[in-house]
Amino acid sequence: MKAHVYTVAQVAGYCKRVLEDDVLLNGFFLEGELSNVKAHTSGHLYFTVKDEAASMSGVMFRGFAQALAFVPENGMRVILYARVSLYEKAGQMQLYAELMEPMGKGGLFAAFEQLKTKLAEEGLFDESRKKPLPVRPACVAMVTSPTGAAVRDVITVMRKRDRSVKIVVVPCLVQGADAAVDIVRALREVNAWGKAEVIVLGRGGGAAEDLWAFNEEIVARAIAASQIPVVSAVGHETDFTIADFVADARAVTPSAAAAMVTQDAESLRMHVARVARRLDTALSQRAERARIQLTDVQEQLTRVLQRGLDQKRMRLDYTLDGLHKLSPLRVLQRGYTFAADENGAVVAGVSAMQPGQKLRLTFADGEADAVVAAIRQTFNGE
Repeated sequence: MKAHVYTVAQVAGYCKRVLEDDVLLNGFFLEGELSNVKAHTSGHLYFTVKDEAASMSGVMFRGFAQALAFVPENGMRVILYARVSLYEKAGQMQLYAELMEPMGKGGLFAAFEQLKTKLAEEGLFDESRKKPLPVRPACVAMVTSPTGAAVRDVITVMRKRDRSVKIVVVPCLVQGADAAVDIVRALREVNAWGKAEVIVLGRGGGAAEDLWAFNEEIVARAIAASQIPVVSAVGHETDFTIADFVADARAVTPSAAAAMVTQDAESLRMHVARVARRLDTALSQRAERARIQLTDVQEQLTRVLQRGLDQKRMRLDYTLDGLHKLSPLRVLQRGYTFAADENGAVVAGVSAMQPGQKLRLTFADGEADAVVAAIRQTFNGE
């Protein structure tokens, strides 16, 4: 009986169908160390995954590779979700990976450092691009899970500090595979709304894996693109995420973020009262100094005016004394008199008189009427 002869393609195709029909090999998780990692220009990612006993070649097609949150490197331990099939052209059985995650804290840290370095080189962490927080915002948007403890803590702290502030909670996922996309959606919605003056983005504490959504590149870029200042408040004081570095400010906890974006109304009232007291004291002191200065000026002006009056009085007295000395009354007091005619004109001498003329004689102590009886000219004044 003649044996049937198969072609290579037939055998390869049969083997491929056997592998793909195997339920166990059609989708499974695999742990191992990466080597021979190569990112092709087509966008596909080629690699070898191995452990102490074996190794397998693998490929991740472009659509899956572009969704990776980290850059696979040689020596990195990962967990893959993959299936097994036969690459017929090479006659090689290989893995076709759809998901790849760094394994353990070491892998997560490596992914974190890779993205951190990348974004830092682009300038997303630069202080020069960060926006200042408003001094006393009227409206604060809280992007977080509506059921978490963080949102309750934030609302409680804000209400105690400033009851006038409006708090708008924008719910989103903060954990899980879809969290990063949901956070980006919430940030964009707040910016599109445009009425919030500051955004608090955060959640309570958790394991590094729980906080990983805040380490995603799409979240970092959404924070950087926000026109509204963003305060990152993820986890506890010791937790750091990429969001912390990109945000305009970082708070160690959500409660600290609430205190950061609001002012304590009572503290503000006390501060205003202190300022008012200092202002009142300063004004009182300034008024007292002005009063003293005015008093000094008044005293100086009084002294100047008094000196001026004294000088004028002395000059007046001197003038009056001189006039008094020249006064005809002083001559009359020595026994002299002067005569005036009926019209009051002074008669300077006998040459102006006529016998029988009426005269009025003025003495120091009074006047007398007289009639010229005779005229005798005895003195010519020479």
